[in-house]
Amino acid sequence: MERVYLTRRNLLTLLNKLDRVRRGEASEKTIIKNDTVHPKYPCSSVIMVTAVEDEEYYEEGHLPGKVHPSDEPRSRFEA
Repeated sequence: MERVYLTRRNLLTLLNKLDRVRRGEASEKTIIKNDTVHPKYPCSSVIMVTAVEDEEYYEEGHLPGKVHPSDEPRSRFEA
């Protein structure tokens, strides 16, 4: 199994790309990880990571997997 290490910066960048698309801006919603020489968190090859909206991914009966309750993200509609 391949492991991909995403920094907080990577995650925030992907979320920002989703927000930009919602505002009508162009974005491929993708980052490319290609640090094959990092001493602690290397990639074994170049990897593209693409963000998609929940509504897009979980359509047609595809249900999200289980998440520990303390890690479950709050809906943007919750107070």
